[in-house]
Amino acid sequence: MLNTIWIILIIYLCFFGINISKKIKFKNYKIFKMIKKLNYDSLFLALGTKMGVGTIIGTTIAITVGGPGSLIWIYIFTILTSSIIYLESYLGNKYKQKINNSYISGIYYYTKFGLKNKLLSIIMLLIFITTYSCFFLMIQTNTISEILPINKIILASRILILLILLVTNKITQITKILNKIVPLMCIFFIIISLFIIIKNINIIDDIIKLIIKDAFNNKTIITGMVIGIKRSIFLNELLIGTTSMSSGINNISAETTANTLTLGTYFITFIISSLISFLVLIYLENGNIVLNYNQLLINVFTYHYNNIGLYFLNLLICLLSTTTIISGIYIGISNISYLTNNKCIINLVKIIMILSIISGIFINTNRLWNMLDNVMLILIILNTYIVTKLKNECS
Repeated sequence: MLNTIWIILIIYLCFFGINISKKIKFKNYKIFKMIKKLNYDSLFLALGTKMGVGTIIGTTIAITVGGPGSLIWIYIFTILTSSIIYLESYLGNKYKQKINNSYISGIYYYTKFGLKNKLLSIIMLLIFITTYSCFFLMIQTNTISEILPINKIILASRILILLILLVTNKITQITKILNKIVPLMCIFFIIISLFIIIKNINIIDDIIKLIIKDAFNNKTIITGMVIGIKRSIFLNELLIGTTSMSSGINNISAETTANTLTLGTYFITFIISSLISFLVLIYLENGNIVLNYNQLLINVFTYHYNNIGLYFLNLLICLLSTTTIISGIYIGISNISYLTNNKCIINLVKIIMILSIISGIFINTNRLWNMLDNVMLILIILNTYIVTKLKNECS
């Protein structure tokens, strides 16, 4: 039943994406114009939210469950729906609000002030915070606990200290932290990945042929397309709300931020996701077997980088999870702070976020992904309805 709903939603989003592309005169495909005008604060906050450990895990799941051809479906879906990212960004920026000399935006604001539906805006805000500031961040800590060789109790205590520091700090400082961490993280990952690809350049042609051939066999069309696209939604956070949140953090034009965040989506898919896929496929192409995706990542990095591979992976996981956790805390606190000044409610939300994030360490991984998929489906369906109603606001 849920898979059927996902398929219907995916088909609708593809056609809706094509329709929006026509409406905005295909601005979402004009890459060179996007590069000329970038809003770095929005870009780094967006990458900070999108480039969590779920980026690595999501791509790995798509490849191992749906097959290598899933990467093609991730590409296709991203291309068709990048205009929706543009629309989300535009709406987030257009309906941003200014509080305490800083700007804030997101689903809540364009639902309340654009759609003029206060009840739905509150419902969307609560679902959004539950989805992102709880479940998305639980994925981060769950992956850390599965990959890092550390006792779960010790890990929980260390993360607890980090979370307390975050929720008690001024949220205005968070974007400054991301501006320093995200570029270094991206550069580090790209360099170490390109090193392996160049080292195995003799089999890259075979891997590309495998990806293309696998994309259109029966298994991949039935399973890989759905798995690949679901993970593509997770990677790009299409209609999740973080895109519109990132687009309104400063007083930059709506078109500039829409260009910036659309470009960020392309970067995640065509650079980061592709590099991860090639690392995994090079490992598998050399006769190694597929394990569960957490163990597969450990084996991939150990295979490519020998003993230092685990240090690379651990560093990468720590950087990725830190940026996502920082962004998630920022998003949760800033949204609730706008909704109410009641310190008891704000502190209660902080406690719920902390407990949720810590619980991710101890919850079964498959169960956690299933819970996330379900709550994410609800959020995307409702947000799809809202942005469809507001599509004429975008130009």
